[in-house]
Amino acid sequence: MQKLLSISIASFFLICFPAQSIEITKDLKLLDLSKVNEESCRYAGRGALTLNKNFSDFIQGYEEPLAIDGASAFIEDNTAYLNNALAGYSSEKEDGIFKKRLVDLSISNSFKKVDWTEKGGSSPSFVTNILIKSLAYSTSYLRNKNKLNKEEINQLNIYVEDLKKNSYLADARIKNKDAGRYKSISGDDTKYFTIDTKFARATSFIMWGAAINDKKLFVEGYEIYMNLMRTLDKKKFFEKKLRGNNEVIQHVIQGAEVLRLNGFNIYNTKFKNGSLRDQLETHAKRLIKNNNKEIAGLDPDAGKTSIVKTRGYGAHVAWIPFYLNDEKNNTENIQKVHEIATGFSLDDYSGGALAIHSGCLYGKNYIRY
Repeated sequence: MQKLLSISIASFFLICFPAQSIEITKDLKLLDLSKVNEESCRYAGRGALTLNKNFSDFIQGYEEPLAIDGASAFIEDNTAYLNNALAGYSSEKEDGIFKKRLVDLSISNSFKKVDWTEKGGSSPSFVTNILIKSLAYSTSYLRNKNKLNKEEINQLNIYVEDLKKNSYLADARIKNKDAGRYKSISGDDTKYFTIDTKFARATSFIMWGAAINDKKLFVEGYEIYMNLMRTLDKKKFFEKKLRGNNEVIQHVIQGAEVLRLNGFNIYNTKFKNGSLRDQLETHAKRLIKNNNKEIAGLDPDAGKTSIVKTRGYGAHVAWIPFYLNDEKNNTENIQKVHEIATGFSLDDYSGGALAIHSGCLYGKNYIRY
């Protein structure tokens, strides 16, 4: 008999949604494999023998070319293996190699030391949150195949709990230029902890809770996520600038889809400036009007780039396959953005900061133009 976990978050919802609480009565899930496009997965897949096994103690922001022993390369390797596996090319031996790589990581000190390197690009805290997403997808895949025992899952959770300590940090040099590249301050201490990183953090917590079926951790992420959604009580957009708003939306939609898979559909939840579905319709219209003009994002040092494209690290619309997993989200405006994006690029949907190849996982949700 499944254990019922009823977690009251009344104080939070007295502000947002009076007299509500969430009650989780079923096992949590992260991977919905009903819309997998095996062909798309196969094109972007690699076997376990190609994956790097040696990792740095330090975690840095995303910067190309990727360091082979860095967290961002680790995430890309995980995505490539999952593509291969979802395409049907995994084996007992390959899964065993993939599992050992994760378990070995969990008993190491890899990616636990923060290195802020130089100014510009995504932060180590941002990449830490993407790393947690990647570990969630990888762990969920192995759990679904009964490849992980309770001790191994517990060790992975201990490792993720350590990573979470670095999920909400800022560069200490913001306040003290002489602090050095290895010093951090709390994200609460500075306005420079951006909302896309905040949503990436909340979504990664939701995903990890779902991956290991830990209802308490799932609700922890849910509370942070819904508190951030109150941005729509104060503002018309998550971010005023189009590219910045798009960088936030990828994490918002990924989190919303995981919530929906577990019985909490928030797309029509009303805020003062409309629902999440309203926000996506307005955002889609802005993307259509932009028509792939190169624009700046949240990071002033990152330069300009187009965003209505299928592939990228943060500048992309690879959130579309997630969004279309709810049939009610398949609107004329979303289809138009999809048409522009797939006409612009031959690559299928894949957003680096999503930590999964969305054109593989949810590739049956759309038709390429």
